[in-house]
Amino acid sequence: MAFVVAPERPPPLDNSYGALLLGTCFGMMLYGLTIHQVYRYVRLYPLDRSWIKCMVAAILVLETVHSILCIVAVYYHLVTHFFDTASLSAGHWSTRTLGLIMGLTIILCQCFYVFRIYHLGPHKVYRLLVLIAIICMVCEFAFFIATTVEVFHLSLKEFPAYSWLVSTGFGCAALAEFFLTGTLVVVLWRSRTGSKRTDSIIEILIIYSVNTGLLTSIFDLLSFIFALILPGNLIYVAVGSVAVKLYANSVLAVLNSRRSLSQRMMQDVELGSFEPKRVLGAGAQRPAHGSLEAWKARRHAGIPQPTTTTDISFATSPLHTDLNSANLDFTSENSTITQRDEDNGHSNSS
Repeated sequence: MAFVVAPERPPPLDNSYGALLLGTCFGMMLYGLTIHQVYRYVRLYPLDRSWIKCMVAAILVLETVHSILCIVAVYYHLVTHFFDTASLSAGHWSTRTLGLIMGLTIILCQCFYVFRIYHLGPHKVYRLLVLIAIICMVCEFAFFIATTVEVFHLSLKEFPAYSWLVSTGFGCAALAEFFLTGTLVVVLWRSRTGSKRTDSIIEILIIYSVNTGLLTSIFDLLSFIFALILPGNLIYVAVGSVAVKLYANSVLAVLNSRRSLSQRMMQDVELGSFEPKRVLGAGAQRPAHGSLEAWKARRHAGIPQPTTTTDISFATSPLHTDLNSANLDFTSENSTITQRDEDNGHSNSS
């Protein structure tokens, strides 16, 4: 009598490579947004500084490598070695390299925030907080390197005993993000001048900084918690993959928002400071107050138009200087127009 041996059923993959598959899907959506952000940056800022261009290129390369590694890992385990239980526990070079690429991407994005805050807040307290964030970043990168070294020497069955390395790395990333976001918010809040136009732009920057910092911190904390309480699965890797994409998109969004903020600043200046300086008579024509009408009136008077700048997202002091100088320029130009109108009136009366 022949006995039929049933094939060995593979272990459930919902919380391991199933989670990695979901993380790859959501990560690829955010990677498409990254491609769009890079394309928009290239179109809007061709004359940007060289180090910013190099940083954007490095972010794009790291994000592309990270996406390729996720796809290779999922395809290798779920397609090429389907029903191969040995390969599920042995791991692959793509999954072993994910930690290093994730750490490099997070460190690069946080270095951008460190540079911005260092130039925003010259006070010693701000720079002390930045120094604490840098220490957290160094520890974070060290733990990600240690994770990569250990995962190449261990199988996936043996690695859960060392998952605390991943958990600590994401914990340091969340702590560094907390210090960077908190310092940036304090610096922007203390940079208010009392002017409604300037403060409105600063409030927009504060809201954006809180939202982006809070979002990346939440995913860092989720990765920290899942790696700590569920070390035997890959849920923390899936959440960390989404967190890496959010870091890249937040930096690119900051770079691409400079022009819109600059245009809003110049529009507020035109609407708020192009005011008549003399009392109009009953039959006199009132000057236009809209931005288009103001531009036409100034162009008709032969006054050169102001040029907008897009480099206002790295410091608040130049922002205040630009606003004040713009107000002074418009005030002097209005005085010139008023004096010219009065001279024309005297000549006509004579």
